[in-house]
Amino acid sequence: MSLSDLVAVSEIINAVAVVVTLVVVIVSIRQNTKAQRAVAVDSLAAAIAAINVPLIEAPAVGLAISRAMADWQSASPSDRVTAHYFLFSLFKLHENAWYQQKEGTLDEEQWRGWQMLLRKYYHSKGVREVWWPARRHGYSRAFQEFLAATSDAPEIGSLGDLFGGKGS
Repeated sequence: MSLSDLVAVSEIINAVAVVVTLVVVIVSIRQNTKAQRAVAVDSLAAAIAAINVPLIEAPAVGLAISRAMADWQSASPSDRVTAHYFLFSLFKLHENAWYQQKEGTLDEEQWRGWQMLLRKYYHSKGVREVWWPARRHGYSRAFQEFLAATSDAPEIGSLGDLFGGKGS
């Protein structure tokens, strides 16, 4: 075997090594992407659960939110304070989910549930007439535009329906 034959064989071996390395890198990136998606979905689920813990521990909080969503002006000042902090957190979480969906991290089926809930809250009378106009600037312009282009989600009942009273 001549020196030029050895060089040719070593170049072939190097080319195969590069291809194998690229395949390993591609597989690793795909696995990492799947893992990152799982982490993002899990973190959204954990965040929504954390927002709901106070409502589970104190049902009056849920009723306060329901009253403020139905009619911000007729809700008590305490109801409005409670609703404000809940809504701020809820909309920030939904803004995050919206961006995750836009980036392809949250798939369409997962986003559908988030979107339905978001639309129901956004289109409630108290939120649309009072809370959102006063607080929308805490959210990205793109998210504001997305919400403005949505319609109510009539297939989802109001909190008042769920809790046995009047409310959104």
